[in-house]
Amino acid sequence: MFLVFNKLIPVKGFAAMAVYPFIFVRSECKSYQHSERWQILIRHEKIHFEQQKELLLIFFYLWYVIEYFIRLVIHKNSNEAYRNISFEREAYKNEGNINYLSTRNRFSWLKHL
Repeated sequence: MFLVFNKLIPVKGFAAMAVYPFIFVRSECKSYQHSERWQILIRHEKIHFEQQKELLLIFFYLWYVIEYFIRLVIHKNSNEAYRNISFEREAYKNEGNINYLSTRNRFSWLKHL
């Protein structure tokens, strides 16, 4: 895992974005690097790493974008569409569980479709 602090990726409004093996983090988030909030953020992104490995990265992003647009049609709200993507639902549900990555079953995101 490589952390990349910058002001461009992810776009404003998001704290971090995983693109295996990198986690891009907004520069303004660097200040809470040694907090519980930071641990949750990194765990969330590491869950995405596992999803990306399962789908060979390219299929993860293809599925992500297609599901986002389907959810956007359903919810008619971009934030709700984002929050309801199966990958995000799995990550948000389990980001607080420090043992999740060691007990996670492969393709667990499918339970959140």
